[in-house]
Amino acid sequence: MQKYKTRQIKLPRVESRRDYEEFKSSAGKGGFFKAFFNRPMLPSTIVYYNIYDDFSVKEVARQLSVLPVAGCNYREVQAPLTAYRNSLINGTPTIFYAVYSRDPEKIKKWLKEGADPNSVADLGDLFDSKEDGYKPVPVKMPLLAFAILLEEPEIVRLLLTFGANPLVIPGILRLPVIKPAIYRLSKSPEGITKEFVENTSRDEATKWCTDAVVFNRLKLATNLSIRYDLQKADTFKITARQRQLAQDPQSKIDYTPLFKLHFDIIGQDLAVKKIIQELLRRKVRKISSWPCESTRDRPTVFIFAGPKDHGQSKMITQIVHNLGIPFFSFIESDHTLYSDPDGKNQMLEPLLDEQAGSKSKPDEVSEFCIFVLENVEEMSSGALNSLFTGPIKANKDGSTSRDLSKTIWVVTTNILNPMITAFYEEHRPLTPEKMMGKEGQALMSAMKKFVRSGTTNLSVFADYVDSIIPFFPFDENGQLALAHRGLWKLRSQLLRPIRLANDYRRNLLGNIKLVTEKDYQHCRMIAKSYNPNEGAGSMKQAVADIEREIFYHFLESSEDAISEKDEKEVTEYILKVEKENDAILVQTGNVMPKEDF
Repeated sequence: MQKYKTRQIKLPRVESRRDYEEFKSSAGKGGFFKAFFNRPMLPSTIVYYNIYDDFSVKEVARQLSVLPVAGCNYREVQAPLTAYRNSLINGTPTIFYAVYSRDPEKIKKWLKEGADPNSVADLGDLFDSKEDGYKPVPVKMPLLAFAILLEEPEIVRLLLTFGANPLVIPGILRLPVIKPAIYRLSKSPEGITKEFVENTSRDEATKWCTDAVVFNRLKLATNLSIRYDLQKADTFKITARQRQLAQDPQSKIDYTPLFKLHFDIIGQDLAVKKIIQELLRRKVRKISSWPCESTRDRPTVFIFAGPKDHGQSKMITQIVHNLGIPFFSFIESDHTLYSDPDGKNQMLEPLLDEQAGSKSKPDEVSEFCIFVLENVEEMSSGALNSLFTGPIKANKDGSTSRDLSKTIWVVTTNILNPMITAFYEEHRPLTPEKMMGKEGQALMSAMKKFVRSGTTNLSVFADYVDSIIPFFPFDENGQLALAHRGLWKLRSQLLRPIRLANDYRRNLLGNIKLVTEKDYQHCRMIAKSYNPNEGAGSMKQAVADIEREIFYHFLESSEDAISEKDEKEVTEYILKVEKENDAILVQTGNVMPKEDF
């Protein structure tokens, strides 16, 4: 096995999964219970327990409730759930162990119970740095930096959503998004110290990052996706008032995960801002009499307009995922196949009764649901009547009894494409000032006027629409961020473990770690295939071409059959950009022992 420098970090007092499972087995009958209440094993328990197992969740909460909290040596916490907020293990906030699990749902549990996304821990022995030629010093590491060192963009986005401060990461690692100034720095620890670290103590937020080894590891881990998300967190502000309304206990749903949309939806800041504003407005309208009673029982209606595959579908799926609500999608054929002679749709009507009917029980249905009408420019007047106008009017004239304020209707269309693309070309680059200023207001007015003109079937929605939401072509930053996420998805797939067992988990192509040190070069190659008329999908083929080259390299890199030895090792595949031929080449890098994770 070749000599290599590990970038894997190890949180103190966490055993390997294998050792943890052996401990549980050796405890015999009732060992599962004993494992939870063995204090030295609690760090490992937090990392490995199953967040979807109710027994495990309750026992972890109980164990946390008797841990020391900030400012105390020992205290019994009467309400176990409050223990997620302040509990410590040897001075380290327990949310660090949740983040170390790499499980977003587990981390979300800590954050929803009030754990601080800006927590800090004294971490000195985080990784072995002997081969760096520089001895690290203990650092008071922010939780956000810890997540970045784990190379987990999804967890970084989650922490930022719940209010982690992006400015704790040195600006030279973040900006510009495409090619940050860090690539101009020396690679040696001494060079880094001279060129950057000596000056970092002047910034209070980044004062923690004065050790050259820690800084260098952070540099390696801060990839293009993370840089994009840090920049978004810094420029797309979520206010204290918005967070207060999102968390209002009068509603069954905590809307805080909604703020993750501006990380999930790339390049559509105006659309995300409008959705957040409208959904918070809807929430306030439901729990108070503001602004007037007459609008409280109306459905919420959005028109999503713009060139295809620029985030429209993903916006819907992410709202549904982040808030845990149901949604139902309809197209023209659903009217053709499922409508009776009276025009009632046999798919839609039962769903409306179930989700918003007078007999539905509040504790059995979601606070609201989403109905999507796709490509309405292709729908006949009969389809629009059975899928929208008919149910709305039936409720209005009293022939049905439904609370339509529990419904959100999303209408997708390409009819407004010329207007949106013309605005984009005229005002690029689209700054927040332009989108929220008079230029953006002029676009909104023009789109509303067009919808009311009666020249298309969009006029059906004119009296009901709350907001027309434009989706624009992607700018350069957006294109590269999408390209990197495509690469990262491929990286995750290749990291899946090799399994030789002849069962449903069998996998022969795995344990491969993609390495892209100057990731902006690879992303620029992928982004060349972007077509504004086709959207994000136009870049998928470029990522598929890279996957094909990786597979060819995998086939030719060894004549040996895949063996148990391969199950225990991870091989680096290094992607190199060949600018002359506009190609990305694959080379084999280090071979290393498989990490416990």
